[in-house]
Amino acid sequence: MNPVQASAPDSTSVRSTLKSTLTQLGLLDWVRDSRDTLKALAWIRHNRRFLRRGGSDGLPIPPTQMLTLTTASASIEWFFQSGRAAADSIRELLARNDTPIDQIANTLDFGCGCGRVFRHWANLPNSIHGCDYNPNLVNWCRIHLPFGHFATNNLAPPLPHASASFDLIYALSVFTHLPPPLQNQWSKEMWRVLRPTGHLIISTHGEAYLDALTAIERDRFRSGELVVRHDTEAGSNHCGVFCSEDSLRRQFAPEFVIRDFVPAGARGNPPQDLVLLQPRASS
Repeated sequence: MNPVQASAPDSTSVRSTLKSTLTQLGLLDWVRDSRDTLKALAWIRHNRRFLRRGGSDGLPIPPTQMLTLTTASASIEWFFQSGRAAADSIRELLARNDTPIDQIANTLDFGCGCGRVFRHWANLPNSIHGCDYNPNLVNWCRIHLPFGHFATNNLAPPLPHASASFDLIYALSVFTHLPPPLQNQWSKEMWRVLRPTGHLIISTHGEAYLDALTAIERDRFRSGELVVRHDTEAGSNHCGVFCSEDSLRRQFAPEFVIRDFVPAGARGNPPQDLVLLQPRASS
């Protein structure tokens, strides 16, 4: 072993020492504010270059705070690219199951955010609805995406829609943040507002996340259990739910049957699986 390498300070200890020094000098807040300002200026330049290239779809662009909340990035380019990729993955999943999206009468974007995916349906002849439990995001969509219909929901059901209202519901990066009790409640609610011939599309954290799990969590995942982190923060990005295809089938079995399963198929999201479900007949 190289003795120089062996004695090199750990990066964590360096950061800790630097933070302590800045705190003692009364400069920590100033450094953080300067860093955030430089990041914001970098994103402004990046976004301006993107818009000058004609990247916009002609619809209004959400404010930076909403971009960051829904995509973990202030990049307008990524907002468009990820939304378009997600819409394309939905379109392709339906098409390969003989259900062209332009032939679907009523669609619901469950967890629509500020319209990242929703805006890509602007030219469809369908009736497009969106809902989210963040009223600020819903209000932005109501004002700026006039081709849609929007509603606010709570963290738990019900939705403000009549039974059998929709032919398609999709929920991207939604069930990935709902612990089992809420997943069970929302599965029943999705079944209620879907028509018997309708479809539900969801994304899930699957095998692509195995390396991020602990050994104990991987064993639980492989045994068919749902692996949940930070369940007290349900509905937020801090709560993470991981499931195998087998556990997914069991979780939704009372209300739905899985028609198609595409590993890492939810493009435009982190590497999430894409699942097409159909309602079971009422017993």
